[in-house]
Amino acid sequence: PHHSQRHSISSLDSPRQRDSMRRRHGLSIANGIAKRCLSSRLIAVMAMVMCCYSLVASVTAAFVSVHPSKSRRYLHLAGNARPSPSTRRCGNFRPSFHSKRHMMSTNILAAATNSDDADITDDPAAVTGVTLKMAFDSSPVWGVADLSETKSERFTSPESLDMVHRLRRESSAVLVGRATVERDDCTLTVRRVELGDGKVQPVRIILDPSLSLIGGDYAIMKDGLPTIVYHLQTENMDETLKGTSDAVTFVGLSSSDLDSRSSICPLEVVKDLENRGLRHIMVEGGPATALAFLEARAVDRAILVRAPIEFESPVPAHMDENTMISAGLTMVGTDVMGGDSVEYWIRDGLSWPNSDLPMWP
Repeated sequence: PHHSQRHSISSLDSPRQRDSMRRRHGLSIANGIAKRCLSSRLIAVMAMVMCCYSLVASVTAAFVSVHPSKSRRYLHLAGNARPSPSTRRCGNFRPSFHSKRHMMSTNILAAATNSDDADITDDPAAVTGVTLKMAFDSSPVWGVADLSETKSERFTSPESLDMVHRLRRESSAVLVGRATVERDDCTLTVRRVELGDGKVQPVRIILDPSLSLIGGDYAIMKDGLPTIVYHLQTENMDETLKGTSDAVTFVGLSSSDLDSRSSICPLEVVKDLENRGLRHIMVEGGPATALAFLEARAVDRAILVRAPIEFESPVPAHMDENTMISAGLTMVGTDVMGGDSVEYWIRDGLSWPNSDLPMWP
């Protein structure tokens, strides 16, 4: 103890006061010693943490230098509770065929979907459900086309295009809306990758509520490959369908009651396709069709491609991350394909067909 403390203790009147002062002084010394020990331990722990951090940083740097492509992928964990399943329903499901002359197209479709070699549903591990694929520019409005261009041009990388054709190959049907056919005159066939022995082209599905494509010069309507056109039920269809290809099957559905517009219910389409043995449906666009499937919560997984360009006059997709979340989907990872950013989304309770996301499709 310091001199002043000794003097203060000795100056006390009674032995009891002096003993009390000595006890308090002893406790203060013990507390000081304990604090010094605790500080030493904390310093030792912090030193160990810094050593571990340096080791992890070194290992990470070495991994990135050896595996640059894998280092670009990362996992997104969902932090928010998922919205409850949608309670919206479509109108009464009453598919119908409109002409006996289209019995031949029905037979062609059956041959394409029931073949032992071609039917992917024979494989219990085959992917089922609905997979959405969409491509956007890098603008905030998620542009799907450029109004400044007189002709629709591909804007994603060759690697992303190859992925799209692999996804077509893994699908039993590829679905688009009427506007996509009018704009791109697409065929929706597998071309950029090998189709494989015993495989057949996926059945093409078109949503054309008012049969606007009838009479047009579109390759998909006359190339002889199996195609199904879903439209709203109307009268006198035999006259309307005169001159159409025997490979095209027309199916009439009742109008959806999801909104006030005259539209086709995605859930009814999926149900009808499942009844035909088409268990994995690829939805390839356009934005209105994709949004309808998302709003109906009919999408099981989605692949979104963002190209590193920005359109001069982008056509907005009218969707964003909130749209995907509201559809019951969670982003589980990203990748880079030829400069394009690729996002992978999956419905709660499901898993991606391959644990290494870019390995499927």
